[in-house]
Amino acid sequence: MATDIDKFVHDQLSVWPAVAAKYRALKSARTRTVPIGGILVTLQSNPGRLPVFDHGCPLCEENYMEHQHTLPFEGRKGRKYDILVNRAPIFPNHLVITRDIHVPQTIWHRFPDMLDLAAQLDNYIVFYNSPNSGTSVPQHAHFQACPKGYMPLERVTERLLRAVAAGTVPEELAFIDTARDAQLFHYKRFNRGIFMLRAQTSKSMAKLFYRLLDCLNLLAEETEPRFNAFTYCSEGEFRTLVTLRSASRPHCYYAEGEEHFSISPGAADMAGFVVVPEEDDFDRLNAAVLQEIYEDVTLSEAEEKRLLWRLVRTQPKVEVGICAAQEVVFEIISDGAGPQKVSYREGKIDYNGVLYDELVFEAVTISTLFAEPSFILYGEGSPRRFAGTLKLLAEEGGVRAVNILGAEDYLLSVVSLLPEERRREASIAIRRSLLEQMEQRRKGRLHISGPELVNTPEVITWLEHRPVSEKRSGEGPVHALFDVCASEHCYRYEGLTPAADADARSVIDETWGQTE
Repeated sequence: MATDIDKFVHDQLSVWPAVAAKYRALKSARTRTVPIGGILVTLQSNPGRLPVFDHGCPLCEENYMEHQHTLPFEGRKGRKYDILVNRAPIFPNHLVITRDIHVPQTIWHRFPDMLDLAAQLDNYIVFYNSPNSGTSVPQHAHFQACPKGYMPLERVTERLLRAVAAGTVPEELAFIDTARDAQLFHYKRFNRGIFMLRAQTSKSMAKLFYRLLDCLNLLAEETEPRFNAFTYCSEGEFRTLVTLRSASRPHCYYAEGEEHFSISPGAADMAGFVVVPEEDDFDRLNAAVLQEIYEDVTLSEAEEKRLLWRLVRTQPKVEVGICAAQEVVFEIISDGAGPQKVSYREGKIDYNGVLYDELVFEAVTISTLFAEPSFILYGEGSPRRFAGTLKLLAEEGGVRAVNILGAEDYLLSVVSLLPEERRREASIAIRRSLLEQMEQRRKGRLHISGPELVNTPEVITWLEHRPVSEKRSGEGPVHALFDVCASEHCYRYEGLTPAADADARSVIDETWGQTE
């Protein structure tokens, strides 16, 4: 496609004089460099860049200008895009890739499209502004693209990830996480909140990219976190740069007099290519002002620290006995098969006419984040959604359903059922008790399996079947087939309830792992 793009741009500019003049002006644009955080930031004086918009949304087909042509690109699941020559260029061959329908700017479900486009544009880098991070048309979904090599942080990314691909992790990078063939690194220079990713496949790249975004704070009035993303292909792999934001514009944009600078950072600016629309500003900008601009729009030290902790924290798995019945009706959300049924027969689990001792429907969940629902249980009342793995066991004349999930995901459900004023204190106390019960059961299981107990079945009987009434004072309840049950006998647990609101999530997020 790269050859087609070059021809497309040439043909487009040959018949579109107003925009062709802007591209010619780029050749004589004033530029200079300023050192910031170990990178030479490029400043570009571009007073003629202001776009020419006739009316309405400039990315909708009915508002395209005279002489404006398109090149089609098809994304995943039938999503269609128009490739356009950018009316307000920063770079030569500056492109806009816009959805063919008027839908809001968002990266959710569209990052794979961005990766596919990068794979087809060998010599280009594709980039994205989230709605409150520099985009001028947040009401219409789009990407941008330009030839590789113009943005300083892009060049740094390529240098560092080439080293990683060769087997060396440079000191400027800190390894954070992996997802199959993808790796995530934190860049420790220039500005806070900079991450670099590499992957062999688009699926793994997208998985790790979305994991990073999931760990960010989302303001109530916004549809996605504030960030800029860049992706391209090199050495047979996908490479992505992400710069995280706290604000759209710096304080100096709103200031008056000598303190005013018309700098509104978009993706290019965050990657070290700062576009200066006012000539006077170009001459006055210095390292101190630029550093302050970046400080205003990037993550604070506390926000970055919190994000890094979210990316690497873990949670142990807890097994919760959620129900027992002669028949259990369930649905695995991801397989699309709809409700399924198991029943108890001949001391086994009958599933589609075949008898089993145990059935496990595994759900791969991320330990660092709150999990999404993976299965549904049907019974009395409304269907209930659960995160994590569903395990079905034959137990005393019925089928036992056990939910295996992260302890923090479990606590989110338990704590959400409490009044808000009790949640924080209760989260710590319940977590402490839960971990003690899990450890008690683990020790009991190890004790049973020890060779010295092979000939002492009375001990096994006591551990597995002791009535609750015989529980000693101060001792947590003992269950043989799971850690805790879903009733008040342990803690009331109803899966992913509507009560698991932002307040409950905040409480668990802030107390994650705390037992004191």
